[in-house]
Amino acid sequence: MGKGLEPIRSQFSTWYIPNVRVKESQRNHSSEQKLRQVFSLLKMSADPYDVAIIGGGVVGCAVLFELCRQGYLCLLCEAKECIMSGASAGNSGMLHTGFDAPLGSLELQCIQHCQKEIFGILQKFNIPFEKCGAHVVAWTIEEKEKLQGLLQHSHEAQISSAAIQSATNLYNMEPSLRSGALSSLYVPEEAIVDSNLLGVCYAHHAQKQRSKILTSCTITGFRENVLTTTHGPIKARIVINCAGLYGDTVDALAGLHSFQIKPRTGQYCVFGKEKSHLLHSMIFPVPTERTKGTVLFRTVYGNIVMGPTAEETQSRDLPKPDTKTDKILAKRACHLMPALRQPIGSYVGVRPATQWKDYLIKKYPEIGWLTVGGIRSTGVSGSLGIAHYVSESLKTDFDLEPSQGASKALEEMCWKSGEDGASVIMDDYTYPMSHPIFQFGHGKYTSKL
Repeated sequence: MGKGLEPIRSQFSTWYIPNVRVKESQRNHSSEQKLRQVFSLLKMSADPYDVAIIGGGVVGCAVLFELCRQGYLCLLCEAKECIMSGASAGNSGMLHTGFDAPLGSLELQCIQHCQKEIFGILQKFNIPFEKCGAHVVAWTIEEKEKLQGLLQHSHEAQISSAAIQSATNLYNMEPSLRSGALSSLYVPEEAIVDSNLLGVCYAHHAQKQRSKILTSCTITGFRENVLTTTHGPIKARIVINCAGLYGDTVDALAGLHSFQIKPRTGQYCVFGKEKSHLLHSMIFPVPTERTKGTVLFRTVYGNIVMGPTAEETQSRDLPKPDTKTDKILAKRACHLMPALRQPIGSYVGVRPATQWKDYLIKKYPEIGWLTVGGIRSTGVSGSLGIAHYVSESLKTDFDLEPSQGASKALEEMCWKSGEDGASVIMDDYTYPMSHPIFQFGHGKYTSKL
């Protein structure tokens, strides 16, 4: 295979195709003609893909990555202009252990599997991450009593490293935290990561192993293993719906109505990197029956962040930050850590919650369709586990074996930040990096609230 994967834009769509590079400054009639020939060959192929994946967020990209390594011939369709948009463009960048996930849930199962594999992959892909740990801090006697229940829950979730810390130990680890804490539950394996870069590397690795990605591609119908799209029909033996915020509407195209997306916004307040030395771990509140509360954490690029909030919304698009919420979050952060000063900005994410508390992975072998829905706020943490679960399901529930040989070897990902502070370059290809964690960390945002 050739080295780079250059996006090629035409009036039809955006394909990411190995060995075909056309830059805007070099476009001419010859390259346009070559592009049309490529599209014709792709569209006229009589052989179906093994798997078509709908949705290019972190879950869709992880599924693509895993299935490609298993030997499946895959195509991923993303409705937006770039992969890692939608819900994946506004998450926290936390990599959770599952210490507070529901016991016996599919969510916990997927997170646990991901924990076994993710760190070796992060190192091979050269993705910034840190096992910074997390403190669930008790500020009242009532909260302190609840920590024992959280500890038991963590141990039952196989997080054996979780332990209750005295106030003295807590302040030894977090000396800049405001006074008055009584104790904490410490989970040392909790981590932070550049989740946007993780999804891009999943996809980039898969493309280098013959998978294809089609962006700006909207799915409009499905019948007899054929997806109708805005760029022509796509035939696949199995379709996997990883459409995130639009998972229910995509399912409806296949005549399925098993769940409903209930979008939930989460706003974050971001502080500059000059105070990064103040915080060493994530600071969680003791959860209540209604909410898990907001978290004070540091990103892999050194920004301190407070969030997310949790508000139900009707819109599935990323909204603009609310000024009132900005001020509340900033005040809350400065209360927890008095040495913090003026934040530099904020951002908002939207999570694809459903009426269920667990992941919703449903199999429809009779029509060749698999739904991966309701991945709420732990998509990054469970991504490889979800992908593994899907891979096993293709063999056991769909009787679908890979059409090619497996290729489990991991290629090292070498990347550098683009000069615009909002992209990364890999193999001479520039990937937009839409996530605010990356953009704030590289100094694009400077305005004060």
